[in-house]
Order: sequence, then structure tokens, then C-alpha cells
Amino acid sequence: MEILNFNPAELESFLYVFVRVGVIILFSPILGSGAVPVKLRIGLILLISFLVFPSVKLLAMPQPRGGFALALYMISEATIGLAIAYAARLVFAAVQLGGTMIDFQMGFGVVNVIDPQTASQVSITAQFQNILAIFIFLATDVHHLIIQTIVDSFHTIDPSKFAFSSATMEIVVQLFAAAFVTGIKLAAPVMAILFFISVGLGLVARTVPQMNVFILGFPLQIAAGLIMVGLSMSLFSAMLQDYFAGLAGGFRGLLQSM
Repeated sequence: MEILNFNPAELESFLYVFVRVGVIILFSPILGSGAVPVKLRIGLILLISFLVFPSVKLLAMPQPRGGFALALYMISEATIGLAIAYAARLVFAAVQLGGTMIDFQMGFGVVNVIDPQTASQVSITAQFQNILAIFIFLATDVHHLIIQTIVDSFHTIDPSKFAFSSATMEIVVQLFAAAFVTGIKLAAPVMAILFFISVGLGLVARTVPQMNVFILGFPLQIAAGLIMVGLSMSLFSAMLQDYFAGLAGGFRGLLQSM
């Protein structure tokens, strides 16, 4: 096979690869961000497709009879890609959840910035932790894991036999629950300190009613929250790395269930 010199059977097989890779790249974290130029994303999709195709071209691919059957297979490929990209995006949803909870406790709930990845407003601490999560994501080669998952998906899932099962829904719920728990854990150290400060201020307000605890408490909570965010960076990194380490098993279970 020479590049751009496909026979009809190879062209159909390449379309399966291109659609699945394209959907994963377009909806995956970082690379799917609107901040990445469209031409760069298209070029990356083509490059990864050409790199992945030699490893899957010898697999038995369905031979569609007519345009309608081909469209159904393409929809199956797009759905598989969306499932993989969704599982990869959950970690950043967990980081944003944790950061939003911290900002709400600190009083930064109304201080929002635009997240380039999702083009939506997020709290300032959530965006800060999101950027750190991106660095950890790249430093631990999780993007390589996503590419490996793309290759494994062709060895695991036959597009003609693809179907969601109850096991698929159970794994999706487990991934969502794991992301939610991770977000709570990321915010727990800061929220615990802010909770104790709030309790202390409440006791001061009861014992010394002349003191305006609102004026005292607002800067105190901000200072304590920022200090704890800095002190918990090592814990933040360790928890994210543990979560990334479990992604391989999550991807494998998701593919096998489909």
C-alpha cells in the first residue's frame, strides 16, 4: 500500500479509521479545544489515521452494500469515538468540579474566566487547576494512551457488531462516579480548612457580637484558601496521576463492553 494510493477495499477500511480517529481527536481534551486551529486538527487526524491504518488494515472489516450500510457503519465509528473521548474528558470535568467547589467556599464563585477548551465560563481556581491538569496529562503521556486505545478499539470492536449493552452503561456510570469522587477529593483539603474557619468565625460571632466577622472572614477565607491550594499541589498531582493510571483499565472495559 502506498500513501494516497488505496484500492477500494483499503479506502473503505481507511474511512473507518479516519472517522473514528477524527471524532476522538475533535472531542478529546486539549486537542479538541477550540483554541487549536482547525487546519492543525485536520492535519493531526490525517497523520494519526495514516499511522494507525497499517496496524489495522489486515483486520476483517465489514463490507457495506450500498451507501446506506456505509452510513450506518460510519455512525457506529463516530459513536465509538465519542465514547472514548467522553471517558478521556471526564478527568477535566472532575478538576473543574473540584475547583468550582473551592471557589464557592472561598467567595470566588462569581469570578469567572473563559476556558479555551470548552469555550464556557469556569471559576478562576478551576481554570488554574485545569491548566495544571493539562500539564500532568501531557507529562504522563496519557495522550499516548488515547492513541493506543484507538488502535486497540479496532482489534476489540467490529463495527458491524457494535452495540451498547447494560455493561456499557454500567461502565460509563462507574467512570462518571470515579470522576465525581476525584473532584471531591481534589477539593477536600481546601474545603476542610475553610469549613473549620467558618466554624471558628461562627463561634467568634456568638462570643463577641460586637466584632464584624463578615469583614474579617472574607479576606481570611481567601488567604487560607489560596495557601491551601498551594500546599495541596503535590496531593493534586498524585491524585491525578492515580486517576490517569486507572484510565487504561477504564478504556479497556469500555471497549470490551461494546
